[in-house]
Amino acid sequence: MEVLEKFFEHYFRPFFGILIICNILDQICSSGTSLLDQVFFDIFFRVSMLVFLVELLLRVVIEKRLTFLLLVDLAVLINYYIIGVFDLRVLRILRAYSAFSQHRVLLPTNILLRTVFRQRYALMGSQVMVFAVLLIFSTLIHFIEREVYPEAFGSILSSMWFGITTLTTVGYGDITPITGAGKVLASFTMFLGIGMFALPAAILASAYYEEIQKRNFLISLETISRIPLFETLPLGAIGKINSKLEAVLLPAGKTIIAKGDVADDMYIIEFGSVEVELDPPIILGAGDFFGERGLLKNTTRNASVVSKDEVKLLRLNKVDLIELMNEYEHLFEELDEASDMRLG
Repeated sequence: MEVLEKFFEHYFRPFFGILIICNILDQICSSGTSLLDQVFFDIFFRVSMLVFLVELLLRVVIEKRLTFLLLVDLAVLINYYIIGVFDLRVLRILRAYSAFSQHRVLLPTNILLRTVFRQRYALMGSQVMVFAVLLIFSTLIHFIEREVYPEAFGSILSSMWFGITTLTTVGYGDITPITGAGKVLASFTMFLGIGMFALPAAILASAYYEEIQKRNFLISLETISRIPLFETLPLGAIGKINSKLEAVLLPAGKTIIAKGDVADDMYIIEFGSVEVELDPPIILGAGDFFGERGLLKNTTRNASVVSKDEVKLLRLNKVDLIELMNEYEHLFEELDEASDMRLG
């Protein structure tokens, strides 16, 4: 089961992510094409949904729990095979975000989605306040304008359309109050709406900043100087390394390196631990480094590396490592010796 999960995460996860994106593009393109082109789109649609069904079964076996994304996938498939009302493939864009959650481009987007989920109660609370203000305003404008403009303000429900456009400061202009009191109330509500809708934005901005700080917090010179690999380097070299390292925070059980991958970077552990899947396995902790052998020997990864608990890593890519080793030869020697010692 563990082997299946790792294989699924490493190979199938990106494949399904790309297939989902292709399906969304297919849904967009097939919405207005000729009959000849529609035949190809229909075949692609059917094959994709069959593949998605297999993916769903695999996820049920691997995850063994009902997640939100699993429910979305299930809804899309039930709609296609049983109900058949609308083409709901576009909902799977959330799964595409999940498939590429660690990609540098999509990482901020996924952090934002996670921030929205974690702040859901605060956001719901602010929207309850907005709805309360909307209800009060719609009721008042109904009493003020119902006699002179019954078509728009004849009931509280019909007044809510004007209330929504006023609170959101959209103001389409299709409905406007006629009386002086109604105009004053609408003006006051517009100012109130600016503040009310700024509240959830402030909640999200604050929480999003905190999440970004957790992942991309600055690497201090003191932190680098405490790492055994760099402790003998001069201050100028440490400062240069500081500009090249990238902080990465990962949860427990995350595959950091997969056996057979192309070696394009190495990692230094600031805190936490990882397991190098050799025979026997090697546990590495704070101050240790891994991933250097593939760079030094110019080969593919010879072992997979998985985080044992939450771990903060400092990533150094291949180009920067070579540049540093050209300037500081003993760095190359230490890396080479450590790599050979691990393999015995």
